[in-house]
Amino acid sequence: MLAQLALRALTPALPLARRFGLLQESVALWSRGLRQRKAWAEHHARCRRLVAEVAAELPQHRKTVILGSGFLRDIPLNALCQGFDEVVLVDIVHLPPVRLRLLPRRNVRLLTSDLTGAMAWLAGEAEGRADPLAGLIADEAVDLVVSANLLSQLAWPVADWLEDHPARAAALPSDMPARCIAWHLDYLSRFKGHVYLISDVEMVERERDGAIHDRLDLTYGVKLPPEDESWLWPVAPFGEADRDREFVHKVCAWRDFQGSRSPRLASGEN
Repeated sequence: MLAQLALRALTPALPLARRFGLLQESVALWSRGLRQRKAWAEHHARCRRLVAEVAAELPQHRKTVILGSGFLRDIPLNALCQGFDEVVLVDIVHLPPVRLRLLPRRNVRLLTSDLTGAMAWLAGEAEGRADPLAGLIADEAVDLVVSANLLSQLAWPVADWLEDHPARAAALPSDMPARCIAWHLDYLSRFKGHVYLISDVEMVERERDGAIHDRLDLTYGVKLPPEDESWLWPVAPFGEADRDREFVHKVCAWRDFQGSRSPRLASGEN
């Protein structure tokens, strides 16, 4: 608990990240990852291997952009730093342990951004959503974009905020969580470089006898192309969130997202 309080106090964060609980959630997720290091090891290793494979196949290695860089546990940082002229890590929170790890790496740049583009709009500080990736999309030197276990993380803070602020929610589209996912997919489709997408798409809450207690669509109904591969990630094994239930996510990967049919939300513009 003291370590988490220290991390929260020492982490520079956007005011919106604090208001939406993302700083607190980032610290909590960092701690959970330490507790569940073994349970999450296979998922993280598979993500790192797949990203490295995709990167190695590219004809050019000028710049790579990692969206949802988080704690870098699922990113092959050494391989990317050695293989690319520049590595751009984008997230709304960069914790001190991450910043310290990056100090000796001269070709890494951190960008702090609300990747939904909608938080200021939700909070009543803007008339509509912003395009958080416009500058990067226009950068023709970007040869690889990785959306790293980010997609579902764009929706839940918005869903929670709308539930906690019903008066403000009444003035906004009711399908905002789904729109945040669809907008992100649209951003990915606009990059000129190669795009690799990894995302959890479903959560299953299961009891010890194997009975499924609940099943949750983490994409909020937004349709995705057929994935290239998928696997299970035990996000909260028995005893983490509940003594007698585990929470397992289905993770999917698209090695060439732009080569797939990118879904669009029919009424996705604000």
